[in-house]
Amino acid sequence: MSHDPPDMPPNNAGWKGWIAALLGGASAAQAAPPPPAPVAPASPPAMHAAPAGPAAPPPRIEPGAAIVGYKTTPRGRLKLFLARPPVRFTGARPCVVFFHGGGWRNGNPKQFQAYAERLAEHGVIGISAQYRLMTEEQVLPTEAVQDARSALRFVRAQAAQLGCDPQRIGAGGGSSGGHLAVMTAVLTTQVGPDGKAMPAPGGIDDPADNLAVSPRPAALFLMNPPLNLERYDRPVPMELRRPLSPTQLIDASLPPTWIFQGTADKVVPFAQVTEFRDRAKALGAAEVTVVPFRGKGHGFFNAKRGDGGDFDTTVDVILGGLKKLGWIDR
Repeated sequence: MSHDPPDMPPNNAGWKGWIAALLGGASAAQAAPPPPAPVAPASPPAMHAAPAGPAAPPPRIEPGAAIVGYKTTPRGRLKLFLARPPVRFTGARPCVVFFHGGGWRNGNPKQFQAYAERLAEHGVIGISAQYRLMTEEQVLPTEAVQDARSALRFVRAQAAQLGCDPQRIGAGGGSSGGHLAVMTAVLTTQVGPDGKAMPAPGGIDDPADNLAVSPRPAALFLMNPPLNLERYDRPVPMELRRPLSPTQLIDASLPPTWIFQGTADKVVPFAQVTEFRDRAKALGAAEVTVVPFRGKGHGFFNAKRGDGGDFDTTVDVILGGLKKLGWIDR
């Protein structure tokens, strides 16, 4: 039985075309089935109210499941697509959660299926995450950021059932998906005056999440990610962009980060990457390793781009990073 991620229904980027430039991070659009029927949203719990009853039991995940639902939204159930290591790899395994590109409006989890499968060969549970795409009337990917953070929280909370080591959870992605990955590592959930968890500022946390569970990964692998939304000439007020702009949000707790960037990228200028790296260094964060791809443009890392050599190189560097972290032996 095939466990390929389904094609996601595209949302055409027509709102003054301001987001269209970032579509280069996704693989070619494919025919998509109709979106799932809307699901009535659950009323979010009051942040400081006493719970109405006992906490809900954790969802039951079938051993070895390749597809796992992690969140219910008004637009349907969101899923994780898992590539699992061969049986010779025993015990809790490191995990890397990938987010696809597509300008936050298009794309689907298939983009990182090849990455997930390649990592699985080396004992890593590779996960490709579905998230809500922006609709025509939306101007910022706040829901996508919330979903990315929800996905990391779910993997950490359900690590035992998924077979993951909660101390070895990484995040990665390409283009807009790289932005989502790094947004899981910023703005830790705050603690209110009553000692209870509160959403991070900027609306990047879903209030329905268990905010006591950290979404922050222990490593990041980013392919041509937009890192400074302040520098984009977009028709969105600056004060709305800043809460979604990673370069302005990182702090000294940023985990070890690898960034793969084409030097000829006209969508995400190379200077954004070096600016991010230099700011992380000034803050005293963990090392940010920039891997330049000379003469390459946006989306060079895709498995089916060119002869596949850039994909192979990117995977090899990721595996080298995982080995350096002590997450894998070879």
